[in-house]
Parts: sequence; structure tokens; C-alpha cells
Amino acid sequence: MKAYINDIDKDEIRSGFLVTTDRKKIWNKEIELFLEVDRICKKYDIKYFALFGTMLGAVRHKGFIPWDDDIDVAMMRPDYMRFVQVAAQEVKSPYFLQNTYTDSRIMNWTKIMDDRTSAIEDWDADMHQGMFVDIFPLDAVSDGTKKGALIDEMCKELWMSVITPQQVAEGLRKGVSSNVAGKTLQRILEMPLQERMRVYEDFCVKHFDDSDKVAFQMSYWCNRSKPVSKTAFADITYTDFEGIKVPMPNGYDEFLTEIYGNWRVPVHSPSEHENVVMSADIPYDVMLKDINQELLQCGDYLWK
Repeated sequence: MKAYINDIDKDEIRSGFLVTTDRKKIWNKEIELFLEVDRICKKYDIKYFALFGTMLGAVRHKGFIPWDDDIDVAMMRPDYMRFVQVAAQEVKSPYFLQNTYTDSRIMNWTKIMDDRTSAIEDWDADMHQGMFVDIFPLDAVSDGTKKGALIDEMCKELWMSVITPQQVAEGLRKGVSSNVAGKTLQRILEMPLQERMRVYEDFCVKHFDDSDKVAFQMSYWCNRSKPVSKTAFADITYTDFEGIKVPMPNGYDEFLTEIYGNWRVPVHSPSEHENVVMSADIPYDVMLKDINQELLQCGDYLWK
């Protein structure tokens, strides 16, 4: 495995936080996966950029936030759709392209992962669970105009028809009003999962230009992020990140301020993956098998 992280075999203190060799190995694998994303995007001239903690780490630390453990990138929805299409042909084993169309997981973003590693999020799930880079689409969200707000609400209803079809169907039966015509929603609900997903994504593409604001919808709808103007992502420059270069939007300050407030001051907060068991050395299927076997043996012992 090529070493991208300096002194990968030594623990060190960064910003008062102990970065262990295990964490450095995880970072190293994340960079390897990021470079696969970068390769595909450059080959097909697809515009992308660092997002969330990766964007913050790049401008504040010139690398990973010491207590972070993943890489996030994003693309505008039209670019994202192109990426998913070409990546389906480009990504080869042991890498895996995970999304609603390729694995038993419903998600409105995509991961590129390495099946030789582990990032166990669900011990009972029958899906790929290797270490990953998240690839997020930025979609049109409400910009304060009537049209922008309507498109945002319709996107949300279409997404709910993907992830909670029974709840949407129950709402229709009870006469709950919707922005998408009730008969249209009913027809969508009768479609298989992947067809419902395509309806949602096609709508996002078709109406991408109907608002001046964008966001990753899941974070926006859960009030974890605010919309940002499209102009903030218009121009891209490359920034140092652990010895490589990552693309950054010139409007990163607007985005980071909306998300983190005074982002220049480091605040040690838990990673979103605190409960994810990661290993750069052990394949997820091996780890799942070994841990579940241990649990069974423990259960046998307790019942004796």
C-alpha cells in the first residue's frame, strides 16, 4: 500500500489530539479512494470539490481534521448524474460503487469503497461495508422564491416516496395534501424501488436551474446545513491536503460559515462515524463473520 500520509507508522499530536497509526492508515486508504474519484472525474471532465469536513480540513489544517476519519466530495446534480453513469463502468474490484442501484441500501448519494477494508455501520445488514469516500449531489433547494420553495417541497415528497412509501400512501389515504399531484404520487408508489429513485433523481435534474440555492438535501431537510448560492461553487482551485491536491470552491468561506459558524477556530467534536468500526487491514466480510461468531460463542456460553 502506497503511503500518502507522512510518518504513517508513528503516532503524533495534531491540534492537541492524538492521531494514532491506526487512524493514519485509515486516512491513507481514504486518500487512495479519493484519488480514484479524482481519476474518474479528470478522465471525463467532471467538476467536483471537497465538502463538509474535508473542505474545512483542507483550508484550516491542510489535511484531515485530526479527529475526523473520512473524505467527502460533492458535485452539482447534473455532474453527479454523469459521474454515477461513467463510474459504473470505471470502478473495478476490489473497489465498489455503492448506491441505491447497486446494493441493498437506500441512499441519495454514492460511495466508492474498498471491499478489502471495513467500515461496519450495521452488523446485520447484507451489504458492502468497506471504507468509503462519500460523493454527494448538490440539488436546488428553496431560495426564498415561490418557485424555489415549491420545487424543494416536491423533491422532498418524491424522496419520501422512495424511503417511506407506506407512510406516503397512508397520508394519501387520509387526504393529506401534497405538492405532487395525488394521482401521480400514487402511480409512483406502485413502482419498484429503483424506478421510484429514478423519478426522484430525474426531477432533481430537470429542476436544478429553478433555484439559485443548492444544498445536499438530506442535511438541509434535517436542519444540519443551510442553502448556499450556486455562485459559491462557480470557480474551483486546488488546495494542499496531506501532500496531495484537492479541488476547493472559491466560495468556501460562505459555505463553511453557513455550516460551522466561526470555522477558523478548531472545535473538537465527535466524528459522525464514531460508532462505525473501521479497519484498513481487515475486509468487512471477514470482520462480520469473526465478530458474529464470537457473539454466538458468547451466547452459547451464557446459556450453558
